[in-house]
Amino acid sequence: MLPIKIKQLEILLNDFELISKTVLTQLQITQKLLTNNRIDELYMEFNENEIIIDRLEMKIREEVVFTIFTFNPLAADLRRIIAYQDSTTNLERIGDQLLNIVNLLRKVDVSNSYFQKESKQLLAMLDLVNQMVRDTLIAFKTEDTELAYQVIKDDKQVNQLFYNLNNNLELVLIEKKINDNDLKSIFPLGYINQNLERIGDAATNIAEAVVYLTEGKDIRHKII
Repeated sequence: MLPIKIKQLEILLNDFELISKTVLTQLQITQKLLTNNRIDELYMEFNENEIIIDRLEMKIREEVVFTIFTFNPLAADLRRIIAYQDSTTNLERIGDQLLNIVNLLRKVDVSNSYFQKESKQLLAMLDLVNQMVRDTLIAFKTEDTELAYQVIKDDKQVNQLFYNLNNNLELVLIEKKINDNDLKSIFPLGYINQNLERIGDAATNIAEAVVYLTEGKDIRHKII
């Protein structure tokens, strides 16, 4: 029979894997809706998954508190438990950013010429943050520090795409006369862009938690 502490860590691991898979599913749904925002069943699936993410985040937080106060874990286990907590918080944030995007996509005219033109950059950015989230979760599961550092470096590409799109939108607003319908598509582009950039930040935070877990180093706010 497994010791109670090991069982508790397995419970944390299982719940973390479930919230991870659910967030990855949300990313896939968002990719589909960014291309075609008229698929009603995808919105229903997304909302159901959002409830799962919120409940799992609360459950893991409670399990972390219970584990620390009940078993008084030593340094290595304590680092792992804290890493679970930090990473779960960031996964929940990713879910929230995706929810912001999906709620906006319900209303925006994706056929608008401005949206069509710039959405290609958004899709490229979404592909990149999707890969970052996948890689950072693999790094967490396998304790792959090298992959974690790569995710941190990839965030620079996300930031560059973010600034590029922002600059494009500013030029459109400054140089061209646009009507109300165009404005209704241009402002959502900026909002989606902002949320994708924050997803990149959250994936980076998880990668930093991997470094903390494997090396015991806190590299937050440090230049890699």
